[in-house]
Amino acid sequence: MADREFSEEQRARLAAEGNALPDGSYPMPDCDAVRRAIDSYGRAPASHRGQLAALIRKRNSDLECGHELDKLEDA
Repeated sequence: MADREFSEEQRARLAAEGNALPDGSYPMPDCDAVRRAIDSYGRAPASHRGQLAALIRKRNSDLECGHELDKLEDA
């Protein structure tokens, strides 16, 4: 799986729209990005996990991705 790159401007816009964490991390403009966030959830700092899980759930629902959210075990 190839990495996706987002510019600082893209990250800032997505964060302002509520489609990334406030610092621009974990941008989720589409279902592929949501899947990648789910896959990387376990590697996220513990301090980000609650906020990240909420964002993943929101974007998964908003975009109607239908991804399984079992990996978000503790959030």
